[in-house]
Amino acid sequence: MPPKLYAYVDESGQDTRGQFFVVSIVILDADHETILHQLEAIEARSRKGKVKWHRARYMYRQAYIDELANLTRLSRSLFFESFGGSQAYVTLTVTATANAVRQRTQGSPCEVTVFVDGLLKHEAVRFAGLLRTQSRGIRKVRGVQKEQNNAFIRLADALCGLVRDAEEGNSWAQDAVRRLQMNGLLEAL
Repeated sequence: MPPKLYAYVDESGQDTRGQFFVVSIVILDADHETILHQLEAIEARSRKGKVKWHRARYMYRQAYIDELANLTRLSRSLFFESFGGSQAYVTLTVTATANAVRQRTQGSPCEVTVFVDGLLKHEAVRFAGLLRTQSRGIRKVRGVQKEQNNAFIRLADALCGLVRDAEEGNSWAQDAVRRLQMNGLLEAL
């Protein structure tokens, strides 16, 4: 039986009308429960809590990323892809997700369950169909309506926010992205 993977997807940038759009993907294996507890502890210690990236205080964001950078269990699990010049947000999100799955699996067979922030039930059918044309092993696609209830979606949201802050010229965010990449946690697609 092929291994099971779980992908958590979020995006940011629809407000830029296509000038900048980023999708972040967190891909975990079946041992994701341990990581879940570690992420929730990091959220608590950093005081970022369960709020969206842009609502968290700047110092809490920094503390969250500082701790995240040392979470080696996330090695080869965090991905992002940035786009410009298009408002085809669903297609771009599908493309980034497929690219992340391919990068993580390196062509090995697997079964992937995908969770997408804000995806409505009727949209999940279309998303799944598009995704299956670009990537093998997609088992199920589900929307997550309340990101506050999912630490992995909150992590994907934080990565989107961090990458967006870096793209907008925030030097701390630029350094943080580089550090996550150098530590083997975050990969640009």
